[in-house]
Amino acid sequence: MGRRWVGGFLLLGIVASSGTAAAKSPMPPTHSMALDAVADTVAADLLKGATFPGDRPVVMVTPSPGDTLGLLTQSLMERMKALGVSVRLARGEALAPAMESAVPANGIPLGAAPRDSAAAAASAMSHPADPAAPLRLQVLVEGSGVSYVRRLGSFPFGTKGYERLSGMRASATLFDPQNGDVVWTRSAARSASDVVSKGDVAYAASGSGYLNPPVPRGGGTRWLEPMIVIGVVTGLVVLFYSNRN
Repeated sequence: MGRRWVGGFLLLGIVASSGTAAAKSPMPPTHSMALDAVADTVAADLLKGATFPGDRPVVMVTPSPGDTLGLLTQSLMERMKALGVSVRLARGEALAPAMESAVPANGIPLGAAPRDSAAAAASAMSHPADPAAPLRLQVLVEGSGVSYVRRLGSFPFGTKGYERLSGMRASATLFDPQNGDVVWTRSAARSASDVVSKGDVAYAASGSGYLNPPVPRGGGTRWLEPMIVIGVVTGLVVLFYSNRN
């Protein structure tokens, strides 16, 4: 009888401790928060060692509402402000992003008509460059997203949670729109992984818009769970009757 009471108290202690640990576990970042953290790391990589000559202001193109470029743009603006760079978002005067997405080796932004050297020299003499004119920072997010990559099982059966991967790959080019000269261009890619428990999947998707990745399905061993349950129940029954005998 004493052993049963001791076993019962131990079982209650284990259940209580596990419940307390679950209650104290922090809520995971939402999908947008996880991607925002990665975007901030990408922004740091893009601006690492970057120079902005002549203390000229910088113009950035405003992304479309809801675009993941907005996360990177915000981080870039905050970091450039901290460096003392005068930066603003382009509005009506901005070129179309498709026309600015790259600057070829000839120094002419996409969408601009090529000119020969004589025409370029004549244009430079008639329209001298303004040393105070703003530079243009073209940022392109080449890929970003959040996905669940692996299901985490719990012993002896069931699902404990899911491994989540957040990643972003982007490039940035700083150039002078007056003559197409490229100051610098670079690219960066970052990713981060964490674990979202099964009960927090809905919370992780809250407020994240289109960022709502599906959870991975079971690994083809669903038949094993009922077999384990049957085995455990059978063992308990056998143990019960053996103790009575």
